[in-house]
Amino acid sequence: MKASTVAAIAEVGSIVADAVRQAADPASIWEPLRRIASFDAAMISIRDPLTGQHQPLTNKGYEEPLLRFINREYLSCHSYDVARARRKPIRMQDVGPSFYQTRVYREFLADAGYREGFTLVLRSGGERGRITGLMTMSFGEARAADCLARRGLELVAPVLGRLVDVSRNSTWLTRMLESNAAAYMVDSNGNVIPAGPGDTPIEPSAVTISACRRLLASSNSSLVGYGARREGETWERVHIVRLPDIPPMNSSHVVLMIRHAALPHGITERELEVLTLISRGMSNREIGARLHISPRTIGRHVEHLLLKTGRANRSALASYAVEEGVIKLGL
Repeated sequence: MKASTVAAIAEVGSIVADAVRQAADPASIWEPLRRIASFDAAMISIRDPLTGQHQPLTNKGYEEPLLRFINREYLSCHSYDVARARRKPIRMQDVGPSFYQTRVYREFLADAGYREGFTLVLRSGGERGRITGLMTMSFGEARAADCLARRGLELVAPVLGRLVDVSRNSTWLTRMLESNAAAYMVDSNGNVIPAGPGDTPIEPSAVTISACRRLLASSNSSLVGYGARREGETWERVHIVRLPDIPPMNSSHVVLMIRHAALPHGITERELEVLTLISRGMSNREIGARLHISPRTIGRHVEHLLLKTGRANRSALASYAVEEGVIKLGL
């Protein structure tokens, strides 16, 4: 690897450290990133940990229609799924010939003159960490997206994952919160302190506060799931992230982000419980014993879950539950 690339990677790390402390403009990251991969357009977006929606943090060169597509419809495209599963930067050619027939290529990339590109799903905490955002790069010359550029982006990916981690920057956390969402700090004693802007329309339930305390007592860094059921079909949609220990504070803390939402795909509360236990590797017999219902009934719930979520098998259901945080807290 060239010395200039190594220096650029180090510079990205320095800029991210300053940006997280709100001491640098995130857009300043493009200059060293261009020395790693000479892109013609690029974008970094933040993922809302509660809704899964993306919002651009900084954009260099994409026009608004394409920028909007990348942060909305593209997230349900096959090529995004490939990038998320591989956990490394992928190029158009890595997806295969089918990519050049997709809507994103035919309607957006080809017309703009982009012949190659990278998609990198950003994570905080390494390859197995939680998804925090997305970076895309587009190139007019396909050869510019070579293996050296991919290797450089792979090395800088963990740093970029921290850049868009909303739990590390209160300003970006506030920016992502919708009117029906709230943020809190919770300590190991269960004390709750509002951390978001203005009023806090959502008070966390005892179930959710207990989940915060259990996370602090464990070695885990984060947790996503559904807390208590509220009115009708509304649930607490919860994202909990451990904060680094701060010496002046007497106990450890988490950031709790919470909003009200319905369960996905029309699944029922019982199906949520079954899915939660499937994600832990339990058999139908074990799940039945835990929920005090027969294994045959559990089997029917599993069939319903496969149909509703569109997953092919039990293993895919377990991956879906973990990846998307479709689990019941406190079970």
